[in-house]
Amino acid sequence: MRVGRLHATAMLVVALAGCSGGESASGGDGGGSPDDSGSAVEAGGGGDTGAAVETGAPGEDGGDAASEAAPVQEAGGEGGGDAGVDGGCYPFGAPGTCITTTACAALGDHTSYPGYCPGPADIECCIVTPSTADNPPTPAGWVLMQQADVTSAMTTWAVMILDDPTDYPMFSTTTKVFGALTVLARVEWHPPDSNNETVHRGVTLYQPAG
Repeated sequence: MRVGRLHATAMLVVALAGCSGGESASGGDGGGSPDDSGSAVEAGGGGDTGAAVETGAPGEDGGDAASEAAPVQEAGGEGGGDAGVDGGCYPFGAPGTCITTTACAALGDHTSYPGYCPGPADIECCIVTPSTADNPPTPAGWVLMQQADVTSAMTTWAVMILDDPTDYPMFSTTTKVFGALTVLARVEWHPPDSNNETVHRGVTLYQPAG
């Protein structure tokens, strides 16, 4: 299941309620990306088949590949975090730099976002243009959780992660136990859908393989 990468036509279905256990941070390192048969939650919209949450649309392109990173804490947030002492900024939980819009455009494959940096109006947060091609591979030993297997407790947890870009920046991962099942959540870029015209922040859920 993916929180944030779910398409409007394949919204997360809350199949049944689950009990939750402890949560721990973890990283992944496998290969392969989830497909549309899995479930996901995206920011900014809902669907007729179940609950879903999606972020606003930060990017312009899509892709199929993915990449992995361990969870870390970053300053800044989805709604317009402050720049750090080093000029860093974090729109959608993605690391960026406060520079002029002209300088950002000159880099190529970068997009600037207003509201994250102090200074003149032409100083914006510049990040690598969001693309699903930048997502980590499927974590080794994990597979995409199917929509029918996602419980309401998992959905609530995933939405919490999606809405917290400070503690859960792009590509961060964390795990939590639901009953006897350990679930891994990873923040990823999700492709455009009926609720988001561009690539956007989302969360994908995985379960142990085998």
